[in-house]
Amino acid sequence: MKVLEITPLKDKKLTVLLVEKEYNEPFWITEPPSTQHSRMLRSLFNPSIAFNKFLANLIKKVTPNFATEELGMRSQNEFYHENVLAQICQKNDVPLFPVDIDGNAKMYLETSVGKKKELRDNVLKALTRLSKKTDEESSMERQYLIAYGQCLQTELDEQEKEVNFPIRESWIVMGILDHAREIDVKREVTCLHISSPEHMDGIKNLLKSLDVRVEILKISKKIVSAHADAVHSDELANLLESMQIQVKPVVRKASADAPHLLFYLDTDSKASPFDICMAYDAGYDAVIPYENVTPEDGKKIVQDAIFSRGPKAVKHTCFFVGGKSAEKAEEVFEAVRDAMFPPFKTSIIVDPGGAYTTASAMVAKVEEALLSHKLGDLKDKTCAVLGTGAVGRIAAVLLARLGCNVMIASLNPKRKDGKQYAENLAGLLASRYGVEVQGVFAPSGSEKLEILKKADVVFCAGTRGVRVIEKGLLKDLKLVKVLVDINAIPPFGVEGIKLKDDMKEIARGIFGIGALTVGDLKHKLEKEILREARSNGKEVYNYNMAFQLARTLLQKEILPAKLTLTLSYPPDKQDSK
Repeated sequence: MKVLEITPLKDKKLTVLLVEKEYNEPFWITEPPSTQHSRMLRSLFNPSIAFNKFLANLIKKVTPNFATEELGMRSQNEFYHENVLAQICQKNDVPLFPVDIDGNAKMYLETSVGKKKELRDNVLKALTRLSKKTDEESSMERQYLIAYGQCLQTELDEQEKEVNFPIRESWIVMGILDHAREIDVKREVTCLHISSPEHMDGIKNLLKSLDVRVEILKISKKIVSAHADAVHSDELANLLESMQIQVKPVVRKASADAPHLLFYLDTDSKASPFDICMAYDAGYDAVIPYENVTPEDGKKIVQDAIFSRGPKAVKHTCFFVGGKSAEKAEEVFEAVRDAMFPPFKTSIIVDPGGAYTTASAMVAKVEEALLSHKLGDLKDKTCAVLGTGAVGRIAAVLLARLGCNVMIASLNPKRKDGKQYAENLAGLLASRYGVEVQGVFAPSGSEKLEILKKADVVFCAGTRGVRVIEKGLLKDLKLVKVLVDINAIPPFGVEGIKLKDDMKEIARGIFGIGALTVGDLKHKLEKEILREARSNGKEVYNYNMAFQLARTLLQKEILPAKLTLTLSYPPDKQDSK
């Protein structure tokens, strides 16, 4: 049996003119369409006179070295002697070859799929017998058999799809390459492949992955007649007499699909591998990192990139501004944004050190947790943010904009001007973001306890590996509290909270949310932002957009573990109720 093995051409440069025909060439593994309607439609599975004329003109113009077409369900005799396209190629001295799944490979696949089909058919026969019975036991047996039959049919559909598309398209491409090797031409080889519409994209992508130059051609047909809506046979005669078929070729170069590029502008001395890996996982074709980026650098990089791509391809371009310093990142972001203008505008992501997505995930998670546990609305709560880094600051801004009463606390005991620092920070947030928060200095346990007593929700966003809240502080708290910690490096920020806790009661009336619970949402959020930016091509993704997306992700979240169930036959009486 011939082995499916695709290897690129070494000594020849191949160009494939991928011509889309007007119908999908019939092909099946085990179940051919058998209805009368399907049999009547088979008369349409032939190239029209318009396509024939177009193909003849194309061959004369291009003079390909050889042509290929799917064999489908035709025999070799039918392909060569009852195929108008073969006659056109022969008339123009162009060799035409059938390309499709090898006959022996097809038989093997038929056997594999056929076994499952036989099993499904046995289930259908059993269901037919049971349909004549009305007792409760037969009804229950029928329901279980239906579920089993549905599983078998799904597996059959998946196998048929796998054979019809990835497997079949691989055989077709291998056939094209094999004939290109065999053709007696030294370097430049041109193949004209006539393809079913449903296989155009798959074959195009496979050929491109093998460094084959691909151009896509199809025809657009328009019928012009005074009797175009004719229904009756006598009217059809009038239609034919007055009919004209206008044929217009549509040509598209496959290489015109611009790759998706992300320019990663990091203000730090080393570009973050975290965000680069995330971008590749989100589907970008290439990520280009820059380090120590200044606003001046950012403007130059952006303009060089967008002008080189043009108004259409610029939509496949994204700029991601990172770096640990939120202030520096915002300055570069502003320079990037101001460097763009219509039609040279595209997506910009700003997420310094992951702070914006982390803060957004933290606040959105707490908001959802309060509602799901019937503990009220976050906007009505007094919230304390412990930590004044980028995550803490943006969390405080988001909370204040929701309407919360917000305290943000500096915790560093070595800070001599701690009280003044906290008050200045509150002023900075007011002037830059237009929010009102209270700045507090709380380096000692007693000062932290005072904050815990006042707050309904506590967001622990301190330094990694530093314990912020000792468990002993929690014993004096009487009202229901929610504590969330983003520190995943021991010792954790809140003693008693574990990484995967999700509203777990860690002390009487105290519910904890762990760092990995927030981190999982943050990871999904950043990937969603990268995907949206890749396909959108125009938005600015900052902390506001990140928060809205985090909310949306939580609303859509389905937890399989909570919905999983197992049914056994015969069922228990309780299960059958």
